[in-house]
Amino acid sequence: MSLSLRAKFLLLSAVVQGLVVGLLIWNSLRLMDDAVAKNAERVAHEYAVTLNLSLSPYATHGRLPELSAYLAEMLADPTDSYVRYIVILDQQDQPIIEVGVQKNALPPRLRQALPGLASIRTFIDGQTLHARAPLLLENNAVGSVNFGLSTRDLKEASDEVMRQGSAIALAGFALGLLLIYVFTHNIWQRLQALTGQSRLIAGGGGAADGTRGPGDEIDMFSRSLNAMSAALRERVAQLERSELRLVESEARFKTLFDMAPLPLSVSDHDGRIIAANQALSHAFGHAADQLLGRRSDQVSFWASASERERIWELYLRDGAVSGAVAAVRLPGGSEGSVAIWSSSLVLDGRQAIIWALLDLTEELNAKRELKELNTSLERRVRERSAALEQANADLSTALATLQHTQAELLAVEKMASLGSLVAGIAHELNTPIGNSLLASTSLNDRVTAFAQVFDGGSLRRSELRVYMEEVRLASELISGSLTKAAGLISSFKQVAVDQTNDQRRRFGLLAAAQDTLATYAPRLRQACCEVALQIPEELELDSYPGSLYQILNNLINNALAHAFEGRASGMITIRAEELDGDLIELMFTDDGIGMTDEVLRHVFDPFFTTKMGQGGTGLGMNIVYNIVTGVLGGRITIESAPGIGTAIHMRIPRSSPQRA
Repeated sequence: MSLSLRAKFLLLSAVVQGLVVGLLIWNSLRLMDDAVAKNAERVAHEYAVTLNLSLSPYATHGRLPELSAYLAEMLADPTDSYVRYIVILDQQDQPIIEVGVQKNALPPRLRQALPGLASIRTFIDGQTLHARAPLLLENNAVGSVNFGLSTRDLKEASDEVMRQGSAIALAGFALGLLLIYVFTHNIWQRLQALTGQSRLIAGGGGAADGTRGPGDEIDMFSRSLNAMSAALRERVAQLERSELRLVESEARFKTLFDMAPLPLSVSDHDGRIIAANQALSHAFGHAADQLLGRRSDQVSFWASASERERIWELYLRDGAVSGAVAAVRLPGGSEGSVAIWSSSLVLDGRQAIIWALLDLTEELNAKRELKELNTSLERRVRERSAALEQANADLSTALATLQHTQAELLAVEKMASLGSLVAGIAHELNTPIGNSLLASTSLNDRVTAFAQVFDGGSLRRSELRVYMEEVRLASELISGSLTKAAGLISSFKQVAVDQTNDQRRRFGLLAAAQDTLATYAPRLRQACCEVALQIPEELELDSYPGSLYQILNNLINNALAHAFEGRASGMITIRAEELDGDLIELMFTDDGIGMTDEVLRHVFDPFFTTKMGQGGTGLGMNIVYNIVTGVLGGRITIESAPGIGTAIHMRIPRSSPQRA
């Protein structure tokens, strides 16, 4: 064999070996992708059937949003489930429920219309298998349930197998080339030796011993193939472990089937029961071992044989049962009603049917009882309508009379307050005017006596000085008394004008309180009641002073009439402070006998008084409440307990709202 022929042989061997290795890698990749796709398709189909049957009873009743929390909990741990998201769309592809992590929008291929109710469309995008299956919604509308399954483990295992297989194949390829080179080199040496021997023989020489021991090239190639086989077996073991995890996931969904609150069963195409969950046994009183291998008409389930035939004919005609209501036999022998759903699936290569039942017995009984009750109520309503109409007429008349009486009592209360104001001012004016009258009379007598002394010509300097001092004292007394009277009259005029004609104006809160207290000075002294004013001088309001006078009048009257009953003295504190938000808090407190909880609950009620028949109208605190909350736009609260006095808190804006 010449050197050029050997090189050609090596090149041809390398090409053939490369084609074989490439074909093996391509075929392995095809088989693995096909296995992964079939596995994923099968799991997606089983997931779709299970989800469809679990969701159908809620979907047809419009109760899908109730499952959001349950589905979110199921997908909360990515390591516990291969499902990455669940999206339920209505017939316009608008989402009803979206649970889990959906990185991208649904692929366009999945948004195409599904050919039938039993079809499932899938699409693998990267490490996610997207699936779309039809779902029967409320009013026979057909929506879809869309979910994504993670194929990351399968993809990683496949990629790892391909990487290691490719590396091993390339190593085997290089090793094969080396072995071919060594093998051909040995053959070439042997041929060279044979050629030399031939030449020696042709030349008449002896033949040399050209035998050699067997080489190790085949053993090395065998060991390489064994190493590749071991690596492939490891990768296959990884795929088997991935498949085991898929089986475990399937087992979890079987557990979900068994623990579902809705009664579920699976039967073969002849109607023989293959599986039943606990809810079915609990609802209808049949243990699972009593149901397996038997048809539903072989156990005490249907109310009549015709019911079973009717449901079975519906399934054979439409390929599914969607919410049909049937009469069944409940535990104890009573008859009930259930809604039935069904769907076809492939189980272990055989056609099967999954059935879902919803007990409607209590709901239908309640509707029937409600209908009977409505009929009875309509009759009773008609019987009472005439009496109610007459009672309403009587109540309207009584309400009109009550409103008229209340308006009159409010006017009387206001006039009584003004009368009390007049009486107090008259009593207060009596002292300064009487002092002025006495001083002026004494001054007149002194002037007459001084004129007689002056006319007699016996006037002395000391007598003139005494006369001038007496005149000065009398003038000061008259001036002081008249000034006090003028102040009282001014306060009375301001209070009276504001109460009778409540005009909005800007005024000082301290001055308004002082004017009010001036009118109550006699009654406060008579009751031995002290009043402490704690109001900043600069605090001004843009409000209705007459309404404020009315509030203070009623609170003082209430305190004098109720708070200090049976006490020799008392203390009233009127305090004000500024708050945030352009508000002020006006507090009226006393150390009187306080109020019980019963009185406190009704203190603002109109015509409520503890002095009924003793001059009380029960409108004082009601007027205060209406003025604070209505006219002044504020709030009022009362804190009181027997023996600790009463505290009235009023929060009003510095600028009251405008009123007509």
